[in-house]
Amino acid sequence: MTRASPLIAAVAVVACTSNPFNVATGEFTAPSGLAATAAGDRDLLFVANTGRDGLRALQLCNAPLFLDGGVDPADTCPKSEHAQFIPAPIRLFPALIETGDRPLRVAGVRLNRSSDASAAGVALVAGAGSSLAVVDGRSLVDTQTTGTAPKAVLQFDLGQGADGGTPADGGTPVATAAETVDVVAANPLDTRFDLETGAATVTAFAATRSELVVFDVTLGADGFAQFSSVRRCTLDPVVPTRLAVVPGSAAQVYVADGAGDGVVAIQTSSVLASGGACVMDRISAGGRSVRSIALSPPWYDQDDSGQPRTRAAGELLLMVLQPAMVQPGQRADPGGVLVAGTGLGLVPKGIVPIPPFDPAKEVAEPMRPLSLPNPGGLFNEGAFLRAVKPKAAPEAPDLTACPTAPCTPLSIGQPPGAAPVLFPLLAAVSCSDGVTYFIDVANRRFVNQNKYAQPGDLGILPIVSVPVFAGVGSAASTPPSLTLDATKIEPGVTRGSSWRVVWHAAIPGLERRGGTIKPVDSDTLRFTVTLPNLNLFRDDPAIALAVGDVVSLAGYSIGTDNSAACQTVVSSESTPRRFELNIKDVQPDHLDLQVLPDNGATLGFHPQGCSAFGAVAEVRTARTQPWLVFDGNTVKGRVRDDGTFDAHQPRFDYPLSAYGRTATDVPPAPIASRDLAFSLLISGPIPDTPQEAGSQFIWSFTSGLSPVAYGDQVHTTPGFATAVYGYSSRRTQNLAFTSVTGMDEVLQADPFFLNSTTTVGLVAYR
Repeated sequence: MTRASPLIAAVAVVACTSNPFNVATGEFTAPSGLAATAAGDRDLLFVANTGRDGLRALQLCNAPLFLDGGVDPADTCPKSEHAQFIPAPIRLFPALIETGDRPLRVAGVRLNRSSDASAAGVALVAGAGSSLAVVDGRSLVDTQTTGTAPKAVLQFDLGQGADGGTPADGGTPVATAAETVDVVAANPLDTRFDLETGAATVTAFAATRSELVVFDVTLGADGFAQFSSVRRCTLDPVVPTRLAVVPGSAAQVYVADGAGDGVVAIQTSSVLASGGACVMDRISAGGRSVRSIALSPPWYDQDDSGQPRTRAAGELLLMVLQPAMVQPGQRADPGGVLVAGTGLGLVPKGIVPIPPFDPAKEVAEPMRPLSLPNPGGLFNEGAFLRAVKPKAAPEAPDLTACPTAPCTPLSIGQPPGAAPVLFPLLAAVSCSDGVTYFIDVANRRFVNQNKYAQPGDLGILPIVSVPVFAGVGSAASTPPSLTLDATKIEPGVTRGSSWRVVWHAAIPGLERRGGTIKPVDSDTLRFTVTLPNLNLFRDDPAIALAVGDVVSLAGYSIGTDNSAACQTVVSSESTPRRFELNIKDVQPDHLDLQVLPDNGATLGFHPQGCSAFGAVAEVRTARTQPWLVFDGNTVKGRVRDDGTFDAHQPRFDYPLSAYGRTATDVPPAPIASRDLAFSLLISGPIPDTPQEAGSQFIWSFTSGLSPVAYGDQVHTTPGFATAVYGYSSRRTQNLAFTSVTGMDEVLQADPFFLNSTTTVGLVAYR
């Protein structure tokens, strides 16, 4: 191992801000990974300050408060240092603990000194290289009072062996070429309070791009961290993105697969010093890759008879999915959040079923990912909050009695001034829009403010605007009507979005296409286009280009034939949309069109005598399905012959208080095949001339989801939220920290006070 300089001062100037949150100076540049460890009489929350190649360390006093909220006079953690960063030698600035190139992930290892059993934890930091930086937390705290320099930052090469310098087999050290992806520590759990606690030895896990490395961390006689019992295995074909361990257990580690399906569990005992391939047990995510994972803490509920029940730590796995592209013309898969059982508790291995089926004892269709109903935000990382254990009498850190589960509080803000709502198990998930959202894990749904604003489920019902008709030509004076079936608008399926349905709509991708027109016979014109394959539009189920659709010509040019007949065609046709030509055949490189004869005083289109001319065409929907339906700019389908259209959308939430178990129940079970966002009917006088093409109805929906969440409400430009971390101690019941990397800040949310009108529940560190 090597040692490096420990501290430098950050020299940026603190800018003034009108932020309504309490603000503490952090001097962040692209903060990312978060983790806490104990150091003497306090905890240290380490923040990977990625843009400055180091860490910041936030001090959090952790001794229990009196039941009246007072501070124990024997507590040696000064109030003036609580929620303050470890200072640099120039104390106006927070210390930057240099760790190496681009620190991204942090693990807090809670170690105890052998001499007095006091807390002396370290932070393990993964970055761009193949080494872990090792930061001594206790010496950072002690230096504030002793004035001595903190211990130097170590570098533990994951390619080396048990003593940090020689492989376990005595051979030559072999450095890993790939960067370290993630690192986690399996700290013990104090089962009385369900809090992480210290130990003389803690097992830790690190993943490179190709290997899993397992090792034990202890404190040596010199006070520096020591590494022993190093063993490893190769992860191929898994491409690791994140690691997670069961709270309080080092028996196995879970690896999120960024290229394959879901997550793999690896038993620690199967990883050997001699190496070899990892022995993996896969937990499917329904064929999706995973970008982040978290494992549930011990949590508490009641069985069917109302008896209290303790649920095992690690029973549930939270998977944040990788977004992915889907078929052309469809929305991209936004990823989302899935909950799966690990087989360690009552819930069997695999994605948990849809509500109302009990994951602990029933089998049903797997739940679908929870995601935001509006485009623009993708989930990044997730973390569980500590589940509060039922207690008949208050005891720190839970200063409110809660005799029966659920007991984990979250302030909803609805109705205003109401007490926090109690949940069995909560998770927080960060998003690319800079916001962190809360999820009611046991019920497989977002925590939704609208659910508490009105009795029953009235508040979560989607709202639709009145469809407005924008008619072209005579259709404006004799409009058709559009009716939306209110009984088929479903919470959790109907998304917040803008819709339109257009008569004789220009098909996206074929709105303006140049090509050449040549007569085939007296009844047929062939329009040849420079496209890879027109069959893409023919075979797309939403567009379904076919015989009977139409082409409108919007411009003409002289081609290879400069005859008088061709010049007449080009010069005489100057009015766009004067006519539409019916499509007779669709081929990969051309469309055959029906010649339009004269009709009395109405001039047709039959370019006799011209062997070829250039044209710009607009291909439109027609035949018996002339209306094209758009969700935003995405084509969703065509209205059927009877004027009806059913819009199916992927489910994003399970918000109802109760679901039935069959199709005949009210409301029915939320089966995927029945996910209907809405149904419409178009009736009345339908447009019937080319000049009315483009007539359309426009309307929009709101989803009924108003999630309980937190984010920076001052900056108009959204940040990019990455790491999220659930913290608790004997003093603090629950806090959620989020690195908003895109805004150079870390947010601290207190779920109990988050939406309180009297107490600040959100703090921003910048």
